[in-house]
Amino acid sequence: MAKATTDTVQEYKALREEILRGDIQPFYLLFGKEHYYIDELCKLLMEQVVPPEERDFGQLVYFGADVTANQVVSAARQYPMMIARQIVVVKEAQMMKKVEDIGVYFEGIQPTTVLVICYKTNNDPTKSGKNIDKRSTFYKQAKKAGVVFESNPIPDYRIARWIDAYVAEQGMRIDPDAAALLAESAGTDLQKLALTVDKLRKLLPEDRNRIGIADIEENVGMSRDYSAFELTKALSLKDAPKAFRIVQFFADSPKRFPIQMTMAALSSHFIRLLRYHALLQSGLSRNEILAQLGINPYFGSEYDAAVRNYPVKKAMKVISLLKDYDQRSKSNTRGEASDGDLLKELTAKILA
Repeated sequence: MAKATTDTVQEYKALREEILRGDIQPFYLLFGKEHYYIDELCKLLMEQVVPPEERDFGQLVYFGADVTANQVVSAARQYPMMIARQIVVVKEAQMMKKVEDIGVYFEGIQPTTVLVICYKTNNDPTKSGKNIDKRSTFYKQAKKAGVVFESNPIPDYRIARWIDAYVAEQGMRIDPDAAALLAESAGTDLQKLALTVDKLRKLLPEDRNRIGIADIEENVGMSRDYSAFELTKALSLKDAPKAFRIVQFFADSPKRFPIQMTMAALSSHFIRLLRYHALLQSGLSRNEILAQLGINPYFGSEYDAAVRNYPVKKAMKVISLLKDYDQRSKSNTRGEASDGDLLKELTAKILA
């Protein structure tokens, strides 16, 4: 059985391999904020537990809003008809009134049933959402009964690496700048990223095995010249003309480039730069630092310049500025300044 680990990607891969080789447990609790891995594991279990010709009899799928815990337990305890094993799946289990009541099933688990509970925690910080309580009896019993997999979001600085690995799994390659631009367009939403890559594969000629920056610009609608990725690069290099050109474009397109998203990208960049400084002071080599921060060596020269242009104190000052302007953008302290005005002023102070 897969051991618990803080690395969602590695834990997912280990669990996937277990399922593929037939090491299937009687119970799975798949939960967390990263819904992509929950869906992928659920789909894999539905494919592997019961062969296609037996699914009419051996595959029961419920949705949390339409089922009670008692109904789930009753279905899981039934013996499968004319087949060796059945799978009972509860999707969107967070919609159930008392999902923890399924815990009574642990008192008498049916060995011919594989019960899968998919519980998706809200990943929108502006909305509330109940999570699985790890202190509860239900959670502790679930860990003893089978597999508990918590799907955590991938840090933004690892998204480009995730894209590169996902594209490689599809038998293709993606240029580093294309991966960075794609990461910016979809953020940390792995489902959206996977769908976008799959769409690109279908749009590209069959003999193409590489995704380039032009493919992202033409098919995803993102421009390399006008993106937060290019703005962070211009600021790193202290290329003021290009930085202000990009900021003006953002100011003219506030709905497409909301200031909060832009400042989130800038904050992530400068926080990573601070981590770069810290690792540099610890004595790690440049290549070790890039690897630890998930930075493709292709962008190494940009970070070399950023480290020179933004020493620790300057980088900390920029992060303070970003927090200040983020607060101003969400309050009345901005006065009559538009989002574009705030962004231009912020850019000028960062470059000062």
